[in-house]
Amino acid sequence: MNKLKLTLIGLALVFVSTFTNAISVSGNAAIQTDYIWRGMTQNDGQNSVNVGLDVDFENGFYVGTWGAAVDVGASTLELDYYGGYTFEMGGIGVDIGAIQVKYDQNNGADFSENYVALSLPMNVGLHYSEGDELGDYAEINWGMDLETGSISVAYGDMDSSNGAADGGSHTTVGYSIPAGNFTVELSYSDFDGDTNANGTMADQDAVVLTISM
Repeated sequence: MNKLKLTLIGLALVFVSTFTNAISVSGNAAIQTDYIWRGMTQNDGQNSVNVGLDVDFENGFYVGTWGAAVDVGASTLELDYYGGYTFEMGGIGVDIGAIQVKYDQNNGADFSENYVALSLPMNVGLHYSEGDELGDYAEINWGMDLETGSISVAYGDMDSSNGAADGGSHTTVGYSIPAGNFTVELSYSDFDGDTNANGTMADQDAVVLTISM
């Protein structure tokens, strides 16, 4: 039994025991000029729509699902299922969880990851994902609110030493502003592909406009 299954079983047991606790349900939706994941396009440079639903428990546990239009092999739909636990320790926010990513037509592209994310002082965040099918991924990010909006910067690297074809690093910079009930973000992403046994990942860059709510 892999690590993801053990994690999800443990989360399910806790969810059952705390089912009567107060919960909050929230949704999200966005339209983007491209769907960029870790610096790589997931929709061949075309517009993508995504929607999500999250359930947060009073004790820090959460579950959720998220879907997006993609162009991955024969697939046109990505569906994510995730669950985790958030807490604070010594002034540091901690988020531990697991995610399963599935595609409607291309089962060979499905993958799962366990992750941990830290929210540090000075708006710095760290993220690490351990994947069974893809290489491990590490990211450092930073954000700051301004009078008219907010800026964000992230650098991430996916390890391709396990033979994964999509290893590489990316840098992403974004600026977002509120617009009524919506948030408008303009971002730039630059991806540098690795070379491994499966060849060399092509470098990519993209400017993406996202309108979310």
